[in-house]
Formats: sequence, C-alpha cells, structure tokens
Amino acid sequence: MADGRKRFSAEYTMFSILEYMYALHQPVSKYHITTKVPGISSQRPDRVSQIVDMLEKNGYIEAMQTANATYYQISQKGREAYDRWIKEFLDFMRSL
Repeated sequence: MADGRKRFSAEYTMFSILEYMYALHQPVSKYHITTKVPGISSQRPDRVSQIVDMLEKNGYIEAMQTANATYYQISQKGREAYDRWIKEFLDFMRSL
C-alpha cells in the first residue's frame, strides 16, 4: 500500500474479529468492529463489513437488529471454532 499501512489476510481479520468478540461478551456494531478490534484498523471499512457478513453467513456470529442499528455477537458455533483453532495452533507450536 502506498501509505505504508498493511493489509492483512481475510483469515487474519476474521480471526481477530472472533477473538475480540469472544473476549468482549457483548454485541457490537460493524463500526465498533472496524474501529476497536486490535490490529485491523488499517483495513478498509467495506472490507471489514464483507468479512463480518461472511462470518454471519457461516454462522460464526449472529446479528441482532435494533431500531437504529445492527449489532453482532459471537455464536456458539463461533466460540467452538475459536476454541478449536486456538488448540490446533498451540498443538502446532508445541510440535515445533
């Protein structure tokens, strides 16, 4: 990128969003995700929005509609996937 910012992979961004939601325990908006999730602030908001939509479509997060906005929270499937990915990563690192 010309301005020196990094563009992370979609997988890194997805994992970062799930990790944030896993720890937060409360619903958040797409704007909140774009501005508050550590490590992804350099991502374009439309790209983050697409990734949030993918996570929802695949059942890792759930949308909650209110009169003014849509909020997202990690689903049970998302929690289980996150736990599995963390375990696999740690097992991989221990094997090195």
